[in-house]
Amino acid sequence: MMEEIKANQKPVGTREWYDFIGRMGNILPPIHLGGPEATRALLDMCQLDATSRVLDVGCGAGHTACLIAEQYGAHVQGIDLSEVMVAQANERARQQGVTDRVEFRVADVCQMPFGAESFDVVVFESVLTPLPGDKHQALSEMVRVLRPGGRVGANEGTLKPGAPPELLALFDEHPAIYRYFTPETLRSLFEATGLQVVQMTDIKVTEAPGLQGMGLRSILSFMIRSYPRFVLTLLRDARFRKAQRIDEQVTSGLKQYMSCTLIVGQKPDHDV
Repeated sequence: MMEEIKANQKPVGTREWYDFIGRMGNILPPIHLGGPEATRALLDMCQLDATSRVLDVGCGAGHTACLIAEQYGAHVQGIDLSEVMVAQANERARQQGVTDRVEFRVADVCQMPFGAESFDVVVFESVLTPLPGDKHQALSEMVRVLRPGGRVGANEGTLKPGAPPELLALFDEHPAIYRYFTPETLRSLFEATGLQVVQMTDIKVTEAPGLQGMGLRSILSFMIRSYPRFVLTLLRDARFRKAQRIDEQVTSGLKQYMSCTLIVGQKPDHDV
């Protein structure tokens, strides 16, 4: 099962949606299935060290890229389609003191502004599912910028058997779902782009992140700076109210019917 979903079924576009939720990026943890434990497990699977040149595709508010710089000392380039997310990521890097090792920019994964073999490792989390474009082209572009012998590591949501038609219908309307995968179809996509899958595992879905434990200062900053614009968008634009309702309904069904798959593929060496 690897269903394509048409963009004209969505109340808002992907870029609009991520700009919208990006206004909460200064307080919310990364919204990836499996939570922080899955992210750390994926990074360990990618065999990072201080010499690694890392590309974080769909970097969002910069959580993973800054973690890589802090934990491994590696240099990281992050890209995202949302200007709001990239602004949040740059601010996060400044606050965490890693601007010498992390850089962010707005870019399209299907046509990245990097030369061939520019990176040792490419990582992405929850990118293929919300990507409106061609998944094979996106992954092939990641392989293009990866050096021979380098690794592509992904944390992607996968669907369990028995998902009800009602949930699948909500996928059709969700602004950040354009295809759903099983572990098998995700592996097949990696192999179709020439990657050799070297490690793959499933992680149980955790609860969706909330405001608990985020710190009073961060919450107050959000309430003062971003929350009024967030609410105003909902009040003024019925499309975003509909998208938010769909998102809440999908989130409630994720734990039972979704898991996240961690997968690492290696690019063959030239002489193989």
